[in-house]
Amino acid sequence: MEKLRVGFLPTYRFQYTDWCRQVRASGLSVLRSFEQIEVIAPPAPDEGDPLPGIPQGALNTIAQAETLSDYFIAHKVQAVVVCPLDFGDERTVSKLAERVRVPLMLYATKEPPAHDDITLSRVSDSYCGTLSIAAGLKRRQIPFYFGGIFLHEEDAFRSVLEIFLRAASVVRALQGAQIGQIGQRPAYFETVAYDEVAMAAKFGMNVIHQDLATILSTAQSLDADDPALQTNVQALRASMDEITISNEQVLTLARLETAIKAFGAQNNLRALGINCWPQFTAQTGVSACALFGRLTESGLPTGCETDVMGALAMLAQYAGVFGKFPPHFIDWTIQHREHDDRFLAWHCGNAPASLASPASTRALRSRNDMLGALPPNPADNQAGLAQFQLMPGVVTMNRLVEYNGQWKMLVTRGEIVPSDDVLAGTWAWVRVKDHQRLYRVLAEEGFMHHASLIHADLAEVMRLACQFMDIEVVEV
Repeated sequence: MEKLRVGFLPTYRFQYTDWCRQVRASGLSVLRSFEQIEVIAPPAPDEGDPLPGIPQGALNTIAQAETLSDYFIAHKVQAVVVCPLDFGDERTVSKLAERVRVPLMLYATKEPPAHDDITLSRVSDSYCGTLSIAAGLKRRQIPFYFGGIFLHEEDAFRSVLEIFLRAASVVRALQGAQIGQIGQRPAYFETVAYDEVAMAAKFGMNVIHQDLATILSTAQSLDADDPALQTNVQALRASMDEITISNEQVLTLARLETAIKAFGAQNNLRALGINCWPQFTAQTGVSACALFGRLTESGLPTGCETDVMGALAMLAQYAGVFGKFPPHFIDWTIQHREHDDRFLAWHCGNAPASLASPASTRALRSRNDMLGALPPNPADNQAGLAQFQLMPGVVTMNRLVEYNGQWKMLVTRGEIVPSDDVLAGTWAWVRVKDHQRLYRVLAEEGFMHHASLIHADLAEVMRLACQFMDIEVVEV
């Protein structure tokens, strides 16, 4: 995942003092310590050639804001962090925010000891001035995240900054995205239907369609010694501890993976929804499940059953962790028979192999033989499902829906509890705080039976991302 480009806006009121210089330097130092971002800032004299009219690398006039906004736009800045070095200048921040419409974070800096002279005057006044800046943004209906009041060296500052950067990454991923759809939805699943016009209006998205037959033709035309194909064959085998399907079926899965990745690269896709039954198995001779896990693992989140909206939730989660590890597309499947606070997060066998519990065997099987008891059958078009339990830990579940132009995001957390069960597919028992309420909200709010699960606490990140995108948050 490309680095997030973050603009740094240091602002002061009347005079650029030594205190302003110190605060600017310490703020930039913390921001630049995040390896997932590229910081774009107006240079100070010791950092390069200053921008015209901004000799100190800090701003306090409208004209300077116009210059810096042009600079940010030219560098395709995707988020802005506003640092009032002292009282700051509200006009400067408002003007830049009007022109650079990206997620914005504002915070105040704590007051140092007063001047030790006959004036006894305050050094900073950031506490006061930040309120004026916030009011200016509010007056213009510009959404922003207020982080709080800090010294830059405090751990709390780094924590809120990380939340903002992750949320901005989510916004960046969804806005203007090209999303792929391969094949039609299952005839029985009206529930995964979606509105392309609503996606275009809300996010500026394009859905790139491709029929399954074309993908299959590309896959079959690959030379057996094609380097990408051989890499995918080896990677698929290496990702599994046990394989009980035929070599021909492994090769077919790798061919399809190679063809779909090429389709994704050619169209700059960020996520995919793919038909996986009944047409997929009938046309390809294999099951799609493990293939979907491989695609998601590679950075192309892939929703089952042509669930494009489900793929968007996967993309949001993936961006929320800066692409460090993958999400998993799940069904809300059953309530535990003995523990009412647990549900089965399951799907046929599509989880990325990196999410497997260390105590679980990662197996590549057929739906007709989830115990691996039968010899491989090259004619079995149900072959190609991963089977393992997901690793334990805190997880977040999200689902994005749209009804009549209104967008909603489900945000709920839980914990995967290890189990001795032996189950088909890829799965986990997830303990949640209030299962009855969660299930009621799913039903009453129209969150269908699919969701995306990720091994992280992204609740606050998703709330903030939705605030920037004007999406209603439904949190349980």
